[in-house]
Amino acid sequence: MVVVDEAHTSVSPMYTKVLEWLGRKARTRREDRPLIGLTATPFRNTNVEETRRLVNRYDGNRLDGKAFEDDEPYPVLQAKRILAQVEQRVIDGAQVRLSKLEQEEVERFGRLPRNVEARLGADIERNKTIVEDLMSLPDDWPALVFASSVENARALAAQLVHKGIPSVAIDASTPGPVRRWYIDEFKAGRIRVITNYNVLSQGFDAPRVRAVYVTRPTFSANLYQQMIGRGLRGPLNGGSERVLIVNVKDNIDQYGDKLAFTEFDYLWSETSNTD
Repeated sequence: MVVVDEAHTSVSPMYTKVLEWLGRKARTRREDRPLIGLTATPFRNTNVEETRRLVNRYDGNRLDGKAFEDDEPYPVLQAKRILAQVEQRVIDGAQVRLSKLEQEEVERFGRLPRNVEARLGADIERNKTIVEDLMSLPDDWPALVFASSVENARALAAQLVHKGIPSVAIDASTPGPVRRWYIDEFKAGRIRVITNYNVLSQGFDAPRVRAVYVTRPTFSANLYQQMIGRGLRGPLNGGSERVLIVNVKDNIDQYGDKLAFTEFDYLWSETSNTD
């Protein structure tokens, strides 16, 4: 048997070569070498063709549409306490004006250019709003923050430390041993907030996270679900009954209503607190 974790990434030619090396060649009888893919996001954002390729890689067996009595698996898993109930809070971000070139990059790649993310991260009022919201959390709530840039992750952590909240920032340049120590301290409750940019959306395991802050404007449903998934574990999965998801709503020219969190109303509980 071949098992692929984070299977939503397995459509690349390199995966094809690896799977063939493992005995999943086209001429091989599929039942002789079963293939199982595990992922919280069994699709390729809004790309229908790539999603079809992904499903076909696993012999057309996409279980999220067949294994549950409801069309959406999340409410079913929440009712079973495998996933946490979600409360949402939306806080106002910044006004973002895009140049023509920046708009073209959004259209082409489905994400904000790095320089726009950096501009957001440097917005003093926006950062103040995020820090004040984090300070309003109960003292025993571990929180995970997805920042809009490396510098923004470091700035938010520094401001929180200045306010007396034990916090650290993690990015791609953080040495492995240091990263592991930070995460262990976070799990032990000695660090309350971890801020990060583009490193903890996958492969990060801290099931008792009580609040997830998505302050990085995200258009990709895959990336968004991976980020909030760090806090979605329910009691039967080692996590908590409820998790707070805080989304920052930036007014990004004509793209503000395309932010990924607007597509996930079915996740939020009826008692969600929306500002």
